[in-house]
Amino acid sequence: MENEREIRRATLDRLDRQVLRLRGSIDAGHRRIIDLKQGAIQARAVRREQDIQLRLNATARQTPAVQEAEELIDRDLGGDDPLEQAQILQEIDRDLGGDSIADRLADQGYGPATRATAASVLARLKSVN
Repeated sequence: MENEREIRRATLDRLDRQVLRLRGSIDAGHRRIIDLKQGAIQARAVRREQDIQLRLNATARQTPAVQEAEELIDRDLGGDDPLEQAQILQEIDRDLGGDSIADRLADQGYGPATRATAASVLARLKSVN
């Protein structure tokens, strides 16, 4: 009877250990299922957010008002400065009109001529004949 009692105690101890291991495994499995469910919820939320963002971007690009605004910005920022263009044209006109300081000084006989004048062409033609 004592041997039988010892065998039963050993069996009960072994069964208790197995029950504890099984409970630990069940708890770990339960935690894993909860983690997977939360991950699935997060993945669905991220996917929905991406879909909404894609639709929003597609809608924003196709709106005529947005396209018009982008064209206006490109035209205004990409174009040349009218004031700068006017200044460049004035400088070119001034230089072509013979009003530059070097040209005026050369016309008065100070320094070499910077451009051909009618008088210099006539003088050269007379010297050739």
